[in-house]
Amino acid sequence: MEFDNFGKEFYSDRRHKSVLRGLFARDIERVRTIRELIGCGYLRQILVSNDVCLKMGLHRYGGWGYDHMLTNIVPMMEDEGITSEQIRELMCGNPARFLDNDLA
Repeated sequence: MEFDNFGKEFYSDRRHKSVLRGLFARDIERVRTIRELIGCGYLRQILVSNDVCLKMGLHRYGGWGYDHMLTNIVPMMEDEGITSEQIRELMCGNPARFLDNDLA
């Protein structure tokens, strides 16, 4: 399970022809869902990321920037009761296994 788009909390009108449609989940909703999945035993199957694909996502243009996961989301995870060991697995262990093609 991959949770992308941390830092994107906006609405895109469904009537417009775009890949962005509807309301994006808020970061706190993503974190709480991750916490629930961890509680169900899926810690090692979760990948997280932010997607800075537009310049409006950069600090210079008012966005959260590339550091959003470490600066804001990790503390939010801690506040929601995700342990440091679990956060380390989410941020380091899971991506390492994914890149090594060994998610087992």
